[in-house]
Order: sequence, then structure tokens, then C-alpha cells
Amino acid sequence: MLRFIRKSIKIKLFSLYIIGITIPILLFGSLSYTMSTRTLEQEYRNAQSNLNRQIVKTLEENIKNMTRQSMAVYANSDDIVNLLAASASGRLADTVASYGPASSFLYSLLQGNDRLYAVSLLSMEGKVLYYSSKQGSSINLQQVADEAWFQETLARKGMPLLIEPHYKSYIDNKSPNNKAVLSISRTIIDFTNSKPLGVVVFDQEVSQFVQNVSDTEWERNQQFRIIGSSGASIYSNTGTTETSDDDLQLLLQGAGESFRVESDAGSLLVHSNTLENYGWKVITSIPAEELSRKSLFLRDIHLSLLLFLILIAFLLSIFFTYLVNKPMKHLLLSLRKLGKGDFKTRVAIGGEDEFSQIGTTFNGMVENMERLIQENYQKDMLKNQAEFDALQSQINPHFLFNTLSSILALLNKRDYERSSTMLRSLSDLFRYSLNRGAAIVAFQEELAHIQKYLYIQSCRFGSKYKVGYDIDEEVLANGIVRLSLQPLVENAIIHGLEPIKRDGELKITAKAFGDHYYIYIVNNGVGISDRRLKEMNDKLQQSADIRERSQSDSLGMLNVDARIKLYYGKEFGLRLYRGNTGETGVKITLPARRLAT
Repeated sequence: MLRFIRKSIKIKLFSLYIIGITIPILLFGSLSYTMSTRTLEQEYRNAQSNLNRQIVKTLEENIKNMTRQSMAVYANSDDIVNLLAASASGRLADTVASYGPASSFLYSLLQGNDRLYAVSLLSMEGKVLYYSSKQGSSINLQQVADEAWFQETLARKGMPLLIEPHYKSYIDNKSPNNKAVLSISRTIIDFTNSKPLGVVVFDQEVSQFVQNVSDTEWERNQQFRIIGSSGASIYSNTGTTETSDDDLQLLLQGAGESFRVESDAGSLLVHSNTLENYGWKVITSIPAEELSRKSLFLRDIHLSLLLFLILIAFLLSIFFTYLVNKPMKHLLLSLRKLGKGDFKTRVAIGGEDEFSQIGTTFNGMVENMERLIQENYQKDMLKNQAEFDALQSQINPHFLFNTLSSILALLNKRDYERSSTMLRSLSDLFRYSLNRGAAIVAFQEELAHIQKYLYIQSCRFGSKYKVGYDIDEEVLANGIVRLSLQPLVENAIIHGLEPIKRDGELKITAKAFGDHYYIYIVNNGVGISDRRLKEMNDKLQQSADIRERSQSDSLGMLNVDARIKLYYGKEFGLRLYRGNTGETGVKITLPARRLAT
């Protein structure tokens, strides 16, 4: 019998099919159900831990954004300082005169941030000098000096204070403006004498603050809570923030991120994560019986699938004797696909007979061909990526050197306030420059980056040159290679505007025409000679390898052009020109492709 099986492909494959398919299906079904019931809870723990950590990160980032917004008052501190100083002195006329500029500035901060709901400005005595919400602004002379949050804000001496959900005491309870808000408050410090002048408060609606969390899809009977440092419930997915002391102690009694607690309603699986800097807790709980219900569902699914697979296996085995020529047909079909260039084709033949050897040899041949093709393709891709990394690394050090030189110049003049502001702006620039995110960004984002850079340069050159913009709104969403504008603007300032004695002008223009859009960076400083103009435009037409060997002193401009060509093609890139009145300009040609939002 065994000898007959070894010689007959039909009997061999029939026997192997029955033994190799039916028995493993039975074993796999049994083991799968056993393992799934044991690992279901662990999988839930892992998934919930990751979700909780992500929620914690989202909440912390939202609080940090509010904290950064509270620093915006120092961008126009003169108007704020004037109002606070006039109020402190009791001079009504000065207070009224300074109220307009200060209120306009605060209202612009409020309207410029969709996530903010209201902003308040208070004197050192707790008098509410200004309050404005999204519905409008008003003067409110009520007092908050005795409120605990106000005293704690003053005690922090300029450091921010996070105020948990509350209602404003100086807003009418019946007013639609008096909504539950979270707030960031901080004392305003006069940097000239380190004297506290007043307090600014930025509010965000609780519903806005937890919007991302409230959109989360929770399991059946799963409860989610955010509990503040005071023990009050800030948010709950059940629609109520009321939590009894017993329930709260029950949820907080466990150790670590994941634990079980026993309640009157049964066993609960609890996950607890903490916002370390704020003392908040993110807590999720689900009844253990809910996981058991899922286990029963898995059992039914496994049993049904097992019976179905066994039935299919026996039905296939009956017809298997009629399919002895199937391996040959598979091999022939795969050969035809290979002849048409399909290198993904494979022949699946088991055993030790001739068909198996042919199939194994065929599969090995196709795999080798596919591997060789993939290796050559990857080599080309890695070469392009290496060129891009080298080009980008040569730009950032050049910018760092020039910016630090500007800051050093201010420090030498003992202008510490402006140098401090420049350092903060420089930090924002580096955050953008060193971010290893998308290589293609929206032009609006790149333009915002270059505006920060020009602010830093303005601190160095003062009013020596002015900057103008002419930007079509329709190009703001188009893509551009990140960090493209900075080297070009830097060249215009250093080589064009810095050497001249007269006042200069730098203009940045962006226009869309058909399938392309164009960016022009023009300066009226030192002009470019005909020889230098031709030399640079010739280099811009050369390949990246030839440029690298040329060791050009305009490497930044060449790098930008090379990066644009790598991403968009040779028809795009840079071109230098000289205007009719002698100004020098750089024209950037890019495809008008809007980035997906």
C-alpha cells in the first residue's frame, strides 16, 4: 500500500490532503479558541494602554498650546503695560486712552486662535480691566482679588497656572457667555524692572478642550473619565461628570497603569494614566463580563468556521482525483505570466515528486529574477535619498552661523530684550528646520517660516531694508520642498542688501499660472554682473554631480534647485534674472499641486 502511494501522484496528494488539511484544521481550531480566550484580556490591556497614553499626550499638547498662547501678550507688551500702569496709577484719562490699543491687541489674539473662547486682563488688585469672548468684548470692573486662583497666579511670579473647569465669577450666571472653561493664567512682568503689573487669563471651552477625546469610539459598557488634580471629574463619556467619593476611591486605588478592582456591580478592568505635570488622571474601566461575552462570541465563530473548513476539505478530497493534471496547468499558467513580465507569479506544489521539483526550481528562478530587479531599483532610490540628505544638511549649518552672528551683535550692544526675543524665534525656526516630517509642505507653512526668519534679520539690520509681500491666496495650499525659501532670502540679504549704504527693499511674490505657480524673490541691493548671472544660470542647468565637483560658493541656491528637481522633475527649479531697474531676482517654478488636507 505504501509502495503504491509513493508511486501514484493521485493517491499521494489525496492522502496528504486528508491528513495535512483536516487534522491541522481540528488542532488549529481547538488551540486557537483556547489561546484567544486567554489572550483577549491582554490584548485589550495593551490596546487600552496605548489609547490612554495617546489621550494623555493629546491633553498635554492642548494645555501646552494654551500656555504658549499666554506668552503672546509679550509680542505687543507696550500697549498692555500702558493700560496696567495707567490703571494702577488711578489716572482715568490715561486708562481710557490706553484701553483701545490694548483691547484691540487682546481681541486679535482671541480671534486668531479658533480654540480660544475668551481672554481677560486684570490689575494687581484683582480688578477686571478687560474681558472678551467670541461674542464680543467689554470693560468689567468687578474684583477677583480674594479668589484662590488669582492669589496662586500672583505667587507663581510669571509662571503659568492651569485652572480646572469653572465658571467665571465676574460674568452673569444667566449670560450665555458664562460657559464652563479651562484657563491658563499668568502674571504679566515688566521686563525693564521685573515688576509684576497684572494678570492675563486665556480661556478654552471644556467641550472644545476634550473634542478629540469625545470623538473616540468606546467599547460597550466602557466608561472613560478625566479627573483633575482636585479630584473633580472634568469629562466622562457617559455624559455626566458626577463621581461619588466611593467610586473615585475605587478607581484610584490600583497600582500601575492596569489593574482589577471589585465593585458592587462586579469585577472591573481599570486603566489609569497620569498627566505628570498637571496631576490629572485619565481612567477607563470596563466590566470583566464584557470581555467574557466576547469570548463566547469567539467560541461560536471558531466552531462554525471549523465545521465549514472540515466540510470544504472533504468535498475537495472527493474531487481531488480529477485534478491530477492541475499542477501542470498551474506551471503552464505561471510560465505564460512570466513571459508577460509578471514576476510575482509562483507555483505552489508540495511533496517530493517531479512536479514538486519543477515547481521548486521555477519558484527559485523567479525569486532570483525579482530579487535582482528589486536590488537595482533600491540602489537608485537610495542614491537619490542620499543626495537629498546631503543637500539638506548643508543648508542648516549655514543658516545657524548667520543667525547666531546676528544675535551676538545684539548682545554686544547689550540689547538683551531683543536678543531674548530673537532666541525664542530661533527656537521656532529650529523646531521647523529639524523636524523630520514631510519633505513637501504647504507654501503657507514655508512662508510663515521665512517670515520668522526675516523678523530675526530685521533685529540685526533695523530699518536698513523693508520687506514686501505679494502673495496670491490660491497658492498658499500648493506644495513646496521644505526649507526652500530660507537660503534664497539669506543670499538676497547678505550679498544684495547688506553691502549697500542706502535703504533697500526685499519683495517676495507668489503667482499661479495654469498648472504651475511661480515664486519671485527680488532685492534692489548690489546688482549681479552679466558674467555672474550667466555663470549661475549655467550651473543651475547642470546635473547635481557636476555641481558637487564645482565647489560653488553659492551652494545654498544650487542645493535648493537640486532638491526641487529631485522631487518634481527637471522642468522645475530656479532661474536668476536682472530687472529693468537693476534689481536682482530669483524665480522658482513649481507645479500647482494642492496638498491633501
